[in-house]
Amino acid sequence: MNPIRTIAVVLAFALLSWGCAESPEPEPVVEPSVSPLAAVAVPLDGWALDGEPQVVVGDELFELINGGAELYHQLGFVQAAAAEYVDDSGRAISLEVFEMGDLQGAREIFAEKSGGSGEPLDVGDEAAFEGYYLNARTGAYLITITGFETDEETTDAIVRLAESVVDELGARS
Repeated sequence: MNPIRTIAVVLAFALLSWGCAESPEPEPVVEPSVSPLAAVAVPLDGWALDGEPQVVVGDELFELINGGAELYHQLGFVQAAAAEYVDDSGRAISLEVFEMGDLQGAREIFAEKSGGSGEPLDVGDEAAFEGYYLNARTGAYLITITGFETDEETTDAIVRLAESVVDELGARS
């Protein structure tokens, strides 16, 4: 075979195989199955919503969380919803649900918020409960629930609320 023809065959083969090379599969984008607003308005036995839930998008996030909003934006923040629950005894629970653009952003925020501490719980894809607050992730959603008491009734309600929100979101990775 003549050298020019050999080079042409090698180049043709290289060009064909370059176009067929396997690339890593991109991480799937999680399509939201429900608005975070619906998830923060779930019923909770013995507790009632205190006022109307709030939805924030864009820079409104800075008004919802004091500090840390920049990281959410860097990692693909889409929207958030927040609500307050109260019981007959005057105890209060604060609920925030954050929708991120993808699983990786949600995982990074969860890791940052939970800090690897707290008691792991079987809620959503990952969850940690520490003292008076719970952080959880299900799919591309992050859930933060804060109780302002550490009594058994409040901590039980925090876990039940997290389970209800995860069920409502229906987004497991």
